[in-house]
Amino acid sequence: MLGIRTRIDASVRQASTSRALEIGAARFFRNPRVTPEEMLETAARRTAVAAAGKHVLILQDTSEINYQAKAQRKRGLGKVGNGEDVGLYVHPALAVDAATGAALGIAGATIWRRRKTKAKNYQELPIEKKESFRWVDTALKARNALGEAACVTVIADREADIYELFARVPDARTHVLVRAEHDRALKTGGRLYKALENAPEAGRIEFELEARPGRPRRKVTLAVRYTEVALRRPSKGSDRRDPPALRLNAIEAREIDPPPGETPILWRLLTTHEVASLADAVRMIDFYRMRWNIEQLFRTLKSQGFDIEECLIADGEALENVAVVILITACQVMQLVRARGAQGETQDASLVFSPAEITVLKAVIKEYEGKTEKQKNRFARGSLAWAAWAIARLGGWKGYASERPPGPITFANGLRRFQSIFEGFQLAHQPLPG
Repeated sequence: MLGIRTRIDASVRQASTSRALEIGAARFFRNPRVTPEEMLETAARRTAVAAAGKHVLILQDTSEINYQAKAQRKRGLGKVGNGEDVGLYVHPALAVDAATGAALGIAGATIWRRRKTKAKNYQELPIEKKESFRWVDTALKARNALGEAACVTVIADREADIYELFARVPDARTHVLVRAEHDRALKTGGRLYKALENAPEAGRIEFELEARPGRPRRKVTLAVRYTEVALRRPSKGSDRRDPPALRLNAIEAREIDPPPGETPILWRLLTTHEVASLADAVRMIDFYRMRWNIEQLFRTLKSQGFDIEECLIADGEALENVAVVILITACQVMQLVRARGAQGETQDASLVFSPAEITVLKAVIKEYEGKTEKQKNRFARGSLAWAAWAIARLGGWKGYASERPPGPITFANGLRRFQSIFEGFQLAHQPLPG
């Protein structure tokens, strides 16, 4: 994977200044032996090792990669956004440790170029013929890849409120937790939203809501309700092979007294997990809040580490390969950011680095450690925090406690330098031709 990662620079950064590098990178990513499926399977196998024995949250979401600014230099792309711009879509399944919130890796993904317009009878089509099938298909790929995980919970926002997701993804060790988009009809009559409104308030919770563009960080108080419901299978486009009704647990978290001018928080969640108490409901809300991890993954992919939309490679098929490589590496940057402190000492460096890479990290650390205690790598040898210290130093961080902690851009730069060092190490240790 390191050899592939090294080409990120050629494809995203250096290609903008070197025609030769652009051609070389394009040839690599157009190679028929380089496929998104194979790279994703390799990444998922590594994630599976980290997930073994854990309760793992599979976070799904979709992001567009917009190349409209370079449309004249692109070919073979699809339409994104407003239906006029060109680009492609990435839909990853990010594995996160439910107990700690630490990213474990990419467990699967769907990458595609939208070539067709929505059919007039779209609602009547089976799910397999809809673009929304990605929510089901990617979840199943991730579930199957993490076969040694103790428990898997697939989490997604409102776009994933799809009957087939609830019907087909859960199994003996797999659950689903999705924010409701539709006021669904219930088997017993009535509607989902009214059933939640009529449920008694179970209690209230307070926490700090993460900031988002246009919304500052703030403290929120939420009134929590929950109830069991039986969703009726939709009349349009439903597959008769799916159950006529699904029994799920529904949760409502409604903000009390939001600040003036702020849109109040209102989360309606549907889950296959048991919800028999306020504590159960709060646990589901906490799981849902971990969705911010995949939003951070997309920020790292685009602006806080790898500016993927600046890639000058022209071919759409090759750009799918680029997207997979940078997606995997952006996840690794997230893992290093999270591991930069004491929590990283509970994780092994092998979560991100191969044995050969760890050997080179040892040499890097020896080179970068100063003579004073303040300049030493203070983390447990072989831990991910120990490795993150080395990558941050390569990225320009000075290593002083008084300095601002290294962020995604520092770690992305550090990974680039380390990849060059490691590639040189590999070349130096190759046997000479006989």
